[in-house]
Amino acid sequence: MATVSDLIHSSFRLIGAIAAGEILESAELDDAFISLNQMISSWNTEGLSLAGRKRLIVPMGGSNSYTLSERPARIDAASVAIAGIDCPLEMVDAAGWEAIGEKGELAIIIKKLFCDYQYPTSTCYVWPTPRQAGTLELWIYAAIAPFFATTQTVDLPPGYEMAVRYNLAMALLPEYPRSQVDPTLPAQAQNYKASIVQLNGMNHARSAQAPPPISAGIAAQQGNI
Repeated sequence: MATVSDLIHSSFRLIGAIAAGEILESAELDDAFISLNQMISSWNTEGLSLAGRKRLIVPMGGSNSYTLSERPARIDAASVAIAGIDCPLEMVDAAGWEAIGEKGELAIIIKKLFCDYQYPTSTCYVWPTPRQAGTLELWIYAAIAPFFATTQTVDLPPGYEMAVRYNLAMALLPEYPRSQVDPTLPAQAQNYKASIVQLNGMNHARSAQAPPPISAGIAAQQGNI
């Protein structure tokens, strides 16, 4: 498998900045490595550039706020399990959270979640505050990890390596302008990126089904909120 250095060299060859077999100077390689991670960081702000979801489990006690072990790019779905009851949560924004009058209200049935998406550490807030210990389950969009060294082996989801190679070439082009660059390069970079975005869009599509009805057990518990 290719290393990060191999990937960077291939991007330089695409724009004609180096020839086949030519090796970049260390300063150029280091600069390109920074550009590569900056591009990956930018992709992490684009929901459809993220390949998949990740399950995050947070133990819950008698509090309405919980610090997450990792900052999510976005939370796709959330639920709370308490005393054998699994409650899907409505995710609200800051205005929705502030619209809650009695934030200290206690209950077994948890209804809403707000995430502040702070960097580097995010906190989730739930309402009502759980009466009993339980588990908060989050499905989050996992960020693409930055590369840590040019010697690292490239291990990306299918289709990503080509998209990264061509789009890195486009990112490098302003610093290494060449008159002989293939005129189709921008379109190819766009198409490779569009392919992974299209696939992720299908994989991330939400279910169109209505939410399941509240079970008799949950309905009985709601009377005790």
